[in-house]
Amino acid sequence: MIREDKLPTAKDVIRSDLDTRDLYRNQLQTTLDDSVAEYIYQKKNDFESPDELVSILRDAQRAIDKWFGFIPDDDIKEALEMVRKEQTS
Repeated sequence: MIREDKLPTAKDVIRSDLDTRDLYRNQLQTTLDDSVAEYIYQKKNDFESPDELVSILRDAQRAIDKWFGFIPDDDIKEALEMVRKEQTS
């Protein structure tokens, strides 16, 4: 679209946003699966070299931070307020 000097439609923007969310969700799921496999491997080897496990978990953290980054701040505040109200009642 940029090469053709066109602006994206609202539908294009929403599709791109949803695709990006799916990408981060899939990345999170993959890194969590990888971390389980790496943990099992490290456990069998008495955690001699946990660096790979730490790296995978950091990748998972980055993916979930990006995934949750799509949630508007106002929605987060509203959700936290609802939880606080439930806890006090």
